[in-house]
Amino acid sequence: MGRSKGKKVEEAPEWGDAFDRAPYTVSAYTHSTLGVCSPTYLQLPRGDLSPKRMEKKHIFVVTHSRTCSTALERVFMNRRDILEIFHEPFGDAFYFGPEKISPLHLQWGPTKIERSGRGHVTYNNVLQEMFDAAKQGDKRIFSKDISYHIVPPIHSQDAQPASLREHFKPTDAPNPTVLPTSIVEQFQFVFLIRNPSSSIPSLYRCFIPPLSDMTEDHELDPEELGYRELRILIDHLYPPESRSKPVPHAGETKGNAPSDGPLVIDADDFLVSPDAMVQLLCSRLSIPYSPSMLTWDKPEDHAFAHSLFAKFAGYHEDALHSTGMKPRSRAPEKSRQEYDEEWTSKYGDEAAKMLRSAVDQCQEDYEYLRQFKVQP
Repeated sequence: MGRSKGKKVEEAPEWGDAFDRAPYTVSAYTHSTLGVCSPTYLQLPRGDLSPKRMEKKHIFVVTHSRTCSTALERVFMNRRDILEIFHEPFGDAFYFGPEKISPLHLQWGPTKIERSGRGHVTYNNVLQEMFDAAKQGDKRIFSKDISYHIVPPIHSQDAQPASLREHFKPTDAPNPTVLPTSIVEQFQFVFLIRNPSSSIPSLYRCFIPPLSDMTEDHELDPEELGYRELRILIDHLYPPESRSKPVPHAGETKGNAPSDGPLVIDADDFLVSPDAMVQLLCSRLSIPYSPSMLTWDKPEDHAFAHSLFAKFAGYHEDALHSTGMKPRSRAPEKSRQEYDEEWTSKYGDEAAKMLRSAVDQCQEDYEYLRQFKVQP
């Protein structure tokens, strides 16, 4: 698919009106530990990767792009006393490392991978870094990542990172991720979704000026949107034939989906009721809740966020310059025609047609995922 010729647009806040804005910026910050980890091959320990002293599973938030997931991360960054936070760690291996799966690097200049400092990172490095950090701090892992970083997208369905091959045993139950089943079983999963009519145009903005000047990405890949991979993972972890009871469509009844089903959060619900949704998540994840989790206004909070988010420049600007979450009004529903007219006005005819095709491609999967969403 060729690059869409859209109009140049100014950056507009995606969910900035849900944030309290930071009155200052942080000019100095530390690098992500993953960004500077040793290039030496790290041997993944067998067997007891997660310390048995930990009563609760580690936490893995899996999402497609542009679901306000960095806002959710900033909430749980306030529990660094009990959580070891990782921001899209498998993206390092997926995009930059010797096992890279995405073809996005073909769009980049010749020095971007070298400048990233992550050209050596393998999937094995990522796992070792995560579990070593959790062990040393006696904490639970809280990792957020994009679904197709671990469930191979259509363009690379047979991808299997070489650094992990020896850890897969013939007796292991199969799973759709690139990770060993023994690793997958150590996590409690949270799934974050958003209506593709909102998320995909938001993602497209990162591929056109002015944001593309920061991201250095110029062509939206319709095979890296993430809804398909979320559905595959949910159906693996919660097979339809083993679900205890039917899950009603969230729009038809109030209340939570069954507690033994997938924990799915719709971004719009999170933005409208952040405090209630965080309380629900804390309850389900066995994390003590505090209202202070929705505020991050200290210099050390911003420095830590920059240390994690800076590696994907241009994608997290609202979250980086925020100081907390506050409720916002639910956006009015729009018709298909209204969306098409809006995209044409903002981005031009060709880009609007591309967006319509991408949204339609993801809509069925979104509606499927949406039936599991929990409500505060």
